[in-house]
Amino acid sequence: MPELPEVETIRRQLEKAILNKKIVKVKVLSQKQFPQNPKLVEGEKIIGVERRAKILIFRLEHRKNLIAHLKLSGQFIWTPKAEKKTKLKKLIPTIGEFLPSKSTRVILTIGKGKLFFNEMRKFGWIKLLSDEELEKELARYGIEPFKTDFSLANFEKVLQASKKAIKQVLLDQEKIAGIGNIYANESLYLSKIHPATPSNKLNKKQIESLKNSLIKVLKLGLKFGGASDEYYLHPDTTRGTYQNHFLIYGKSGEKCKNCSAVIKRISLGGRGTYFCPGCQGLANRK
Repeated sequence: MPELPEVETIRRQLEKAILNKKIVKVKVLSQKQFPQNPKLVEGEKIIGVERRAKILIFRLEHRKNLIAHLKLSGQFIWTPKAEKKTKLKKLIPTIGEFLPSKSTRVILTIGKGKLFFNEMRKFGWIKLLSDEELEKELARYGIEPFKTDFSLANFEKVLQASKKAIKQVLLDQEKIAGIGNIYANESLYLSKIHPATPSNKLNKKQIESLKNSLIKVLKLGLKFGGASDEYYLHPDTTRGTYQNHFLIYGKSGEKCKNCSAVIKRISLGGRGTYFCPGCQGLANRK
C-alpha cells in the first residue's frame, strides 16, 4: 500500500500537472470506486492538490473536494494529451501498453489531459465531499510526521496510551497518520526496538530515537520517490527507487549488515514484520 512518501510523491507530480485546470469530463467505469454523480464535479476548477495521511485531496471551487485513497494497488496515471487511446512509452505490466487498461476504474479529463485512476483489486476509491464533510473525515487521523502536531511530547503521549505492540501502534492511522508497513519496519530497526514490544513499555530514550528514525526513513522515501512494488507508479509512469535502499524490509533469511544475525519474519496484526534478533532482540526490549 502506498504510504506517506509514495502518496506525497504522487501529490507533487499531480500538483504540477493539474493545478488550476478544469475537470472537463468524468467517466466512471466502476461505481464502487466512484459512487457519486460525476456530473457534480464536471466544470469545476482544481484549486488545490493536498495530502493528509495516505489520502489525496483535490480541492475544487464552490466548497467541493475530491478525495482519493489508493489502498493496496491504486494508481494515478497522467497523460498530457486527452487521446481516445493512449500508448505509453514502454510496456508497464501493471497497467498494460495502452490506457485505459483493464484496471482503469475512473477517467478524469482535466484541461487537455487525462487522469486515469487504476485499481487492480477494487479497494481504492474516489469520493466527493463538501468542506464540512472533509473536515470530519480528516479529523479521524492522528498526529502526522512533518506536521506541527508531531512533537516529541505528543508522540510519547500516543505511545504511552497503548499496550499493543509498537509496530501495530505505528500502523494505526487514528494514532499516527501516514506510516505503513515498510516505514514502520525500517524505523524500528534503526531504533533497535523489537516490533512486538508493548508500546507503553518504551522508555523516553527509545521514543525519541524512534521519532527521529521515522523522520529519517520518511525523508529517504521522499528522496527516492517512494518504494515501487508491482503496482506503485508515479503519475508519469516512472518508478520509485527506495526499495533499493531497504535495510530490513523484505530481507528475511539475509544477514543483518550491522551485526550479521539472520533477519527474521513474523506476523503482527496480520502484517509481515521483519526484525534482527541481534539488533532488536530481547536485550533491546528493556
